Amino acid sequence: MIDATTPPPAPSPRTPGATAAHRGVRRQKALETRWRIMDAALAEFTERGYHDTTMAAIAERAGVAVQTVYLGFRTKSGLLQELVGNAVLGRTRDGEVGPPEDTDLFARALAEPDGRKALMLWVDMALPVYERTSAISDAGRSAYLSDPEMAEWWSRSESMRLHACVRMAQALADHGSLRSGLSVEEGADVLATTLSPQSFLAYTIDRGWSVDHLGAWLKDALPRLLLDIHR
Repeated sequence: MIDATTPPPAPSPRTPGATAAHRGVRRQKALETRWRIMDAALAEFTERGYHDTTMAAIAERAGVAVQTVYLGFRTKSGLLQELVGNAVLGRTRDGEVGPPEDTDLFARALAEPDGRKALMLWVDMALPVYERTSAISDAGRSAYLSDPEMAEWWSRSESMRLHACVRMAQALADHGSLRSGLSVEEGADVLATTLSPQSFLAYTIDRGWSVDHLGAWLKDALPRLLLDIHR
């Protein structure tokens, strides 16, 4: 028989390990929800374009409340900018490739004294970036004329892209490979326009070129445009 005067046992406190595990589960669920929202947003933006995509449609596609989307990303432009940033960095659920300018291929392209080989390395570095970024970048580009926040983002994004092209053109000039009469700025313009998000989509979507075919063509065309070569 239980003695009525004996106080009941105190509840055992939650152990630190159990608390940490609980927080870890919550963080993982929140991260999975965030990625689900981004997957839905990517599909909406690329299918409908920036202006016709709504936060409500993204929420419905992701299977979450629209307040959850706003809580996680604040604005539609903020959500799109994060998608582009993820694409540029090659960021996925499993990790991150890193900024294109930090890759081994880019470093090798800058250091390569043979202009033709340097441009081949440039193409090998650039194509995977454009393959994963062009569609979502184009959705953002369509908004920059009417959305001040997107205009600022687009200008900053293009400036960073052009800076990488300037570095490549300068490396060609430093190695004595850049075509006579072509300035570094003009060489960078050639790189930036011959392969851009818009030209990548035009080649691969509008004209139906494979990425491999585009890469082979660029490796032949860019030396003709940028180097002093005789064939």
